[in-house]
Amino acid sequence: MAAKWVDLLRMRVGGSPSVEQAITRPNISFLQTPAGPIRIRDSGGQTPSVIFACDGPNVLEHYDAVFELLSPSHRLICLEMPGFGFSWPSSSFDFSLQQYAAIVAHAIVTLRAGPVTLMFPCAWSYVAFLLATNQPSLVDRLVVSQCPHWDEEQAWSSRVGMNSGLIGTPIIGQLFLAVASQRVSDMWYNNALPPGKPTNGFADPARKVLSGGGIFCLASLAQTWAQAKNLSFKVTQPAVVMWGGSDRTHRRSNPNSVLEYLQSGKILVFPEAGHFPELEDPKRLKSLLEDEELWNSLRFHHKGRATEVEDRVAEDVKLGKSSTTNVDGNDREDQGQPRERRNPPDSHL
Repeated sequence: MAAKWVDLLRMRVGGSPSVEQAITRPNISFLQTPAGPIRIRDSGGQTPSVIFACDGPNVLEHYDAVFELLSPSHRLICLEMPGFGFSWPSSSFDFSLQQYAAIVAHAIVTLRAGPVTLMFPCAWSYVAFLLATNQPSLVDRLVVSQCPHWDEEQAWSSRVGMNSGLIGTPIIGQLFLAVASQRVSDMWYNNALPPGKPTNGFADPARKVLSGGGIFCLASLAQTWAQAKNLSFKVTQPAVVMWGGSDRTHRRSNPNSVLEYLQSGKILVFPEAGHFPELEDPKRLKSLLEDEELWNSLRFHHKGRATEVEDRVAEDVKLGKSSTTNVDGNDREDQGQPRERRNPPDSHL
C-alpha cells in the first residue's frame, strides 16, 4: 500500500514553497487547481497550444531553450505536476493517474488552451493517454516519449528501483527521498543521459529547485501506480512516440509495445538521444511539431477508421534510422488482430 500520507503530511508541516524562489522567469506563475496550486510556465498568445509536463526531477527551468525556439510559433504551457518541483499537492491528492489527468484537463480549460498538443514524457505519457481517451475534445494530438506498454513500464520501474527497493517501500521510500532527493536526482541524470554526455546542464536546475523548497514525491507516485493493473487506453488522436536509443535505463524496453494503445501512431527512435529526446535537442522537437506531412498522414489514417474500425496504423522504426521528420519505416495494418509482443529492437548499448 502506498504511503503517500507521509509526503502529504510533510507538505503540511513544512509550510509552503517560497514564491520568490519559485518565480524565476517572467512567464512563470502558479495555477490554482483542485490538487492545490501548481507551478506553470505560459508563453501566452493565441497560437496552437503545446502543453508540456516536466518529467521530474526536471523542472520548468529546463525548458528555457524550448521556449526560446518555439514560443514565436506556438503557445507553450509547461506544468510541474503535483508532487514535483514547486507544485505542492493538497492533503486530498491521491497521486493516481485519474487525478493527474483531471488536473491537466483543469489546466487546459482554465487557460483556454484546448484542443492542445500534449508533449508528455515517460510516466506522464500514460496521463496523456488517459486524458486523450476520456476527454478527446481537449486533445488534438500527442507527442510522448520513453513509454512502452504499461506492463513493460512496471517492469522498467522495478529494474530502476522506482517500485522496488528503498523508493518502492512504503514510508521508507518517502522518508528516503525527503532527505536524499538531490542525490537521487544526480544519480538519475548520470544514468538517463547518453554515455559521456555532461550532466550539469540537467542536474544544476534540478538541484537549485530541490535545495530551494522544491519537492520530489517519486515514492508516492511509484507506489500508487504500482497498484494499477490491466490499464487500457484507446487513443484516437494522431500520436508520435519519441524514443531515445541511448537511454540506458530503457535498454530492455520494447518501444513498439505501446502501439497497442494508439489507433494512429508512429515511433521515431533516435539512437543518439537519452531519456529526454525533446529537451536534449529542441530543434528535433520543433521539426517534429511542424512536420505537416507526418501529421496529415496520421490524421488521414485516423479518418479511415470511420469505415474500417478494426484497422490500426502503426509504424515501427528501426534504431538504425534517425531523423526528426523523415524516418524510414514500414506501415502495418493489423486488421484487428492482437499485437504480438516482440523483443526490443537491436540497440548499440
